[in-house]
Amino acid sequence: MHFIFIFAILAILGIPSIASLNAQPLSTPMNNMTMQQHAKHILDNLVISQHIPLTGDLVNGDYILLMDVTPFATSVEGHSHIAMKIPCNQDGSPKVTIATGIAPNLKSLEVGKEINNGTLDGRRLDLSDEGNSCLYHALLPKAITDIVLVNTSNETLNFDRGEYSVTVTVHGTAIQHLGANQTGE
Repeated sequence: MHFIFIFAILAILGIPSIASLNAQPLSTPMNNMTMQQHAKHILDNLVISQHIPLTGDLVNGDYILLMDVTPFATSVEGHSHIAMKIPCNQDGSPKVTIATGIAPNLKSLEVGKEINNGTLDGRRLDLSDEGNSCLYHALLPKAITDIVLVNTSNETLNFDRGEYSVTVTVHGTAIQHLGANQTGE
């Protein structure tokens, strides 16, 4: 909320913001000899990191749309990432599934095993409490626009007890198609 307020003030005062710098098109024209209707293409970059607190109830089979970055798509292998503290079973398996793709065509994302062992000031810190909440990290695939959290637990999940959250970081690219008489500026 504070970020939006600061961004609005910067926009009103005409001061460029970090967000506007990241949204600047690259001057990387791409030749396209087979398509005569476009004079050139310009790549636009998007870098975003969003923390999403999970609250309320989520019935079995329902979902939460975590992010839609259309018209951008994840573009750099290994640079888009998801971290989440979510409800898990006694064996450490997640009670939800992360699905990614270009809606409506989504695929389950393999989030791996829960992360248990951490340290805080040199002391052991258990990052997962199997049966309650577990921590998972995964790389997001290239060329996706949508990220969804689906309740696959066969029960209604209550996110209000456990400080559950998801953090998504995306590096995306979109191609801007310019007509023969456009400059892209």
